[in-house]
Amino acid sequence: MDSELLRIFNDEHEPIGEATREEVHAKGFWHETFHCWLVSKVEDKYYLYFQLRSTCKKDYASQFDITAAGHLLANERAEDGIRELQEELGLPLTVNDMKKLGVFETRIQQPPMIDMEFAHVYYVFSDADFVGFQLQEEEVAGIVRAELGAVQDFYSGKCKTLYVEGFEIIEDGKKIPLVKNAIHADFVEHNASYMDNVLAKLTEVL
Repeated sequence: MDSELLRIFNDEHEPIGEATREEVHAKGFWHETFHCWLVSKVEDKYYLYFQLRSTCKKDYASQFDITAAGHLLANERAEDGIRELQEELGLPLTVNDMKKLGVFETRIQQPPMIDMEFAHVYYVFSDADFVGFQLQEEEVAGIVRAELGAVQDFYSGKCKTLYVEGFEIIEDGKKIPLVKNAIHADFVEHNASYMDNVLAKLTEVL
């Protein structure tokens, strides 16, 4: 996986070549990723879904993150990222189910990794309940959701915790409930402007 070729870009999002994923993260090259947020509506309230990253993951293991996300290879278009929803979450969705929110910058620096992304961000509105997920367990250990207004308060700093509910898969493959008051350390820490942009655009379109 570290040898996969990604397109790399300058600060203006202009392509400048290709590099392996390992080199991209070691040298902090800008590259493109696919992000998709699952949204549902329950009793007149909107909910945002987060995946729980597997304990097996090399980076950010056991933290909550974007519902589905992945790197775009050098020969891929942004829409090709739909495979992440299909492979990791087992959701039978197509490109027509996705709506684009925009391209947002996200930076995560946890030496020795420097992750500089131009993220093509989409959302999918779905009435799917938790039963509909078929998780790729080496990638995703669970799914939770949080009320959208509470997510906004959490990321704006109005609240220090975020109530999430869902499920996780334990060692024997059994699905068990997952309910907690999560803190910021429980989440992959994207730069603040990324979540501000995502939440602002979702509020516009929902």
